[in-house]
Amino acid sequence: MPNIIELTVENFQSVLIEQSPEQLIVVELYSPRDEAGKGMSHDLVTLANELGESIILTRVNCDEQPQITQQFGVTSVPTVVLIRAGKPLDGLTGVTPIAQIKELLFKFLPKPEDDLLLKASALLMDETADINDAFTLIKQAYELAPDRIDIKLCYSEILIKAGQLENAKTLLESFSLEDKNATYQRLISLLELAEQAGQSPEITALEHQLAQSPDDNDVKLELAVSYSQANRSGDALDLLFTILLIDLNFGDAKKRYLDIIAALPDGDPLASSARRKLYSLLH
Repeated sequence: MPNIIELTVENFQSVLIEQSPEQLIVVELYSPRDEAGKGMSHDLVTLANELGESIILTRVNCDEQPQITQQFGVTSVPTVVLIRAGKPLDGLTGVTPIAQIKELLFKFLPKPEDDLLLKASALLMDETADINDAFTLIKQAYELAPDRIDIKLCYSEILIKAGQLENAKTLLESFSLEDKNATYQRLISLLELAEQAGQSPEITALEHQLAQSPDDNDVKLELAVSYSQANRSGDALDLLFTILLIDLNFGDAKKRYLDIIAALPDGDPLASSARRKLYSLLH
């Protein structure tokens, strides 16, 4: 169905009533005899083309459709009415600047971060999905609305699942007291379990061994690999970099370093930072 429709008695039911409950419909009631309103009509058509499927613009020629005009209770043109699920939400009467119409529309249109949050949450619940895809979506949502608690909670959980425990901890620490709800407490527990899982007996033994021989690159490499396997990418990269600072060609340290970067989600600042550090060594 096109998103710009001339409304008549014949299509009234299908256009205004039989739509998805989420669909926002803009009804423009106009008269071709109204010269003052023609510019506004043109702007509405342009806006509908810009917004695409986000809205349906239905145009009512009040001279030809008196029954519909009467049903809307219109006494003057132009008039704009917003409808969702068959019910009026708001409206404007008289020639109105398009900026004011946009402001009204955007109160009822879904925000980009809502769609990103919905998609990220769906991926988070899907055990077969790539957590990095969820990270990319929720990071964009967080950048658009960093103060929204629902986005912060979802972002925190995805960070934990992606093994970015320090980032998750930092984000959870930013919550105010009144925002520490049951979901927050669940994530704190999830973080603690992930931290415990990332400190295996093998890692503890290797850390002790490295403390005894801090210049042993073989131990550093083995520990870095263990860190990586425990989703401690930041710790692994830091340790590998200390090897590369001394010997760029030591074992497969450089390959391990690059592999960890490649496995990080798109847009992860850790990946950008690690690439810059390696580039500084190579050049």
